[in-house]
Amino acid sequence: MSEHSIIGSFARRLAHLRGLLARDAAEAGDQGLKLLEEYLEYEAVEVGYHQEHGSIGRYASWLRRRGPIPDALLDRAEVYAQVRNCLAHSYGLQTSPDLAAEVIEFLGVLIQQEANTAAQMMSRHIRSIDETSRLVDARDTMLREGFGRLPVLRKETVVALLSERDLVVADLIPGGKADGMTVAEALTPQSRRRFGVIAADASQPAVVEALRRPGIDALIVTRDGQRDQPPLGIITHADVLYRM
Repeated sequence: MSEHSIIGSFARRLAHLRGLLARDAAEAGDQGLKLLEEYLEYEAVEVGYHQEHGSIGRYASWLRRRGPIPDALLDRAEVYAQVRNCLAHSYGLQTSPDLAAEVIEFLGVLIQQEANTAAQMMSRHIRSIDETSRLVDARDTMLREGFGRLPVLRKETVVALLSERDLVVADLIPGGKADGMTVAEALTPQSRRRFGVIAADASQPAVVEALRRPGIDALIVTRDGQRDQPPLGIITHADVLYRM
């Protein structure tokens, strides 16, 4: 299932809970807490959570400094983790109508911000290359996987966007001047300027505006829009056109 379909599935289940709320608030509240756990698990797995099973609190903790969800929302999720733990260990205790409505409203905030932000628009699985790698390896990756550009990493942060033009300029042919050259040695001033950085919670209009800047081929999405943060995903002009 595509990421777009997964988010759509969460939205449909949320709509069902809103209808259930008027008929059976306790059941709607229980299902809402379960949906919250599943949603946070999905987000945590997307940014590297590999343990077999977790909880609302554990997923929220993992997502801090790693995922696209703002800390204020994760703080609130951890409150609901305590609520769910209390319900699980108290026989006969049920979610009240007010609490159930609050949980469902919170789920709506989470899913809505996901559907209209850079985090939703981006391609999460970035194919990149380290600046110390051989330039020929970058070329082979681009040809093999059909990429016209490749983010270049220094440690865990993106420092440039290597393009097909950079490979041509570097004279990457047997016996050419690029033989034995590293990716860093082939980078040009333009390759370091042809990408922008944007926060995961940036709005769709902000993404479009950033991509309109002259010379920008792609946006790297980081948690807070800082260049020294690890990339969460990448947005190209094609990603924007897909949603228009």
